[in-house]
Amino acid sequence: MIESTLCYVEQDGKYLMLYRNKKKQDPNAGKWIGVGGKLEPGETPEQCLVREVREETGLELTEFTYRGKILFWLDPWEDEITYLYTATGFRGELTENCAEGELRWVSFEEIPSLPLWEGDKCFLKDLMEGKNDIELELTYHGDKLASAVSKPKLTKENITELVDRKFLKTFDLSYFPGRHYFMSTRRDKEDLVALKDEKAFRAMQPDAVGCVVILKCKGKEPRLLLLRELRFPTGQFLLGVPAGLLDPEDLEEENPVFRTAIRELSEETGLTFEETDEIKLVNPFLFSSPGISDESNAMVQMTLYRDEEPTMTMAGNVGGECVGSFCLFTRKEAEELLRTGVDQLGIYYSVYTWIALMTFVSGFWS
Repeated sequence: MIESTLCYVEQDGKYLMLYRNKKKQDPNAGKWIGVGGKLEPGETPEQCLVREVREETGLELTEFTYRGKILFWLDPWEDEITYLYTATGFRGELTENCAEGELRWVSFEEIPSLPLWEGDKCFLKDLMEGKNDIELELTYHGDKLASAVSKPKLTKENITELVDRKFLKTFDLSYFPGRHYFMSTRRDKEDLVALKDEKAFRAMQPDAVGCVVILKCKGKEPRLLLLRELRFPTGQFLLGVPAGLLDPEDLEEENPVFRTAIRELSEETGLTFEETDEIKLVNPFLFSSPGISDESNAMVQMTLYRDEEPTMTMAGNVGGECVGSFCLFTRKEAEELLRTGVDQLGIYYSVYTWIALMTFVSGFWS
């Protein structure tokens, strides 16, 4: 995906606009747009912004504000993410010979009557109204706008706590006036995923870890270790993976996910992770049911090497789990579980079990 910047330099109720009329085969030909361009390798959006404005206008920005981002889904061209800025401080003289087209200061009142991309009218209106945190997805089929979707903004003041228990909380999220969205979570109100900005979102740790455990004993083919655990909301023993929540002390470690996985392996199966064993990340963060919950899990793969068949025990379970039995599956047996979508007793299993089965049969683990 292409990354680019787009800036509207402001002065006396006017934006500096660029009428694209000089370059051959210019997709923007005949349109008025802001100034900006593509990020170069290793360049930050801010560096790109300053460079592009200087190159296209001759102005050196001294004060600018990030206003949001626009995702352009473009058919048949390459998709693009554009970082949107306005600037109110600059020095230097406006160039008279922009290589891209004609530069002109245009009043806010005049802008809507210009030949614009249809989608640009959406975010230009927000910019001129002083809105920040703009997140807009524009889908184009050729030069025709197919859809424009603006991401609603949720604030802490629009969240009402309905249930507060140790392991479960329920909130009413009011993204729109008079409309309510109910969700469950393990998190406190201040830590809800729905309130995180993009930087905090990317830095989150998952709630829990699921383990894809593969046992390799001498003289035997590799087998996938699963367990049958009572999952109370279903009322059934479901085929699942060793798993557990990240504890506060885990978060203080260099790799909280691996620490949790190794502990849960010991507690739920009695197996100790040895120096000769292998551990690696399958997926760092997965939402299990984002339609109703922000619950999340990482998936870790552990390959255990043993000379003899190890003994597994449920004696270390400390969280009230109810484990019925342990199951070891060859690749052929795992393929059958995938094909049928149920376990040996005809019982459905979870999406994390499906991930473990797919990791095993695909050979991705090796």
